[in-house]
Amino acid sequence: MNIEAKIKVSTIHISELTVDEQLNAFDELINLAREYKEKFQKLSIGEIPGVQEARKLFRAINLDPTKHRPSSEALLRRALKNKPFHKINSLVDTGNWCSLDFLLPICVYDQDKIQGEVTVRLGNKDEFYLAHNDRIISLTDRYVLADESGAFGSPITDSVRTAVDLETVNSLLVIFAPYEIDPDQLNDNSAKFSERVRKYCGGKTDRIEILKG
Repeated sequence: MNIEAKIKVSTIHISELTVDEQLNAFDELINLAREYKEKFQKLSIGEIPGVQEARKLFRAINLDPTKHRPSSEALLRRALKNKPFHKINSLVDTGNWCSLDFLLPICVYDQDKIQGEVTVRLGNKDEFYLAHNDRIISLTDRYVLADESGAFGSPITDSVRTAVDLETVNSLLVIFAPYEIDPDQLNDNSAKFSERVRKYCGGKTDRIEILKG
């Protein structure tokens, strides 16, 4: 995987998963959202510890975080406004829980739907994909995750092509972070993410890599 020096990406490969509709991970997400609402209700979003890290990441990849919010900040805003969260499945719910916990964009993919080598690159002119929100997302000059078939993910929202479902057995988990992040923090987040996935989805961690330019 190639990567620009402006960001760091942690990739976690977990195999032999069992993805189901149990609510354990979702309950963890809801409990954390309640804690955040109680703890940070008197602060503005920008004052909450960790929020600026994701915003710094977006600015580094030429995205205005006030126009295109990091997925982690979108979850945080939902928590602070007491809006409901969507139950997806045990793996995606774990990813959302960790994204809210770490306040960094997290992506979860079905490894078996990815074709060949994965790269981090700028989207090509007129490149797009159908995203989870059922919208066609323009990727021109935006940083994306791509395989041999084209772009399939970004720190904003991912494509339906590589989406996790109840048939997913092998996964690629991704944490996006600014280049300046403390290496120990990113290592700890990666290990915690892997541990939580194994707790609620089983499987085994094949490898964890911290990639940078």
